[in-house]
Amino acid sequence: MYRTVEVGGDDRLEVLETAGLLLSTRDELTAFRQPCGVFNGCECSIYASRPAVCREYRCLLLRRFESGEVSREEARALIARTIELRDRVRPALTALVSPETPESLSSLYRLTGAKLEAAPDPAAARREHAALLLDVAALRVLLSREFEPRDSKSHQPES
Repeated sequence: MYRTVEVGGDDRLEVLETAGLLLSTRDELTAFRQPCGVFNGCECSIYASRPAVCREYRCLLLRRFESGEVSREEARALIARTIELRDRVRPALTALVSPETPESLSSLYRLTGAKLEAAPDPAAARREHAALLLDVAALRVLLSREFEPRDSKSHQPES
């Protein structure tokens, strides 16, 4: 969902870098790119020393679960559906645009749009990849509606 995640404040940057998190600084802001290089499958490989922003992050679904609006079963079903869709979309986008480095989903969306628009017949290219584009749209709506915290200042979503 995010392109970069800012770190700082109480974080000891040298500890994060030693743990394997690749940090970069630009305009006095230190951040790491997404997808996170220390996230392995479904878990953080530096969980005990993860940045404060990761410890404090609460997506909308987690907030809704914690307030009792969503049951554990409903939350798990939504997460499973989202992961299934993500796992269909990410490899298809990656295969289509062949990025040189791992990219966030939003970067893959942008690269895909640019590639389709640069085709000799953009409309035909969009028709050819219509199923993928529908999956992308469904995933973006699902992420925005069910997971995006809407008030997070520590992440930089990419439109």
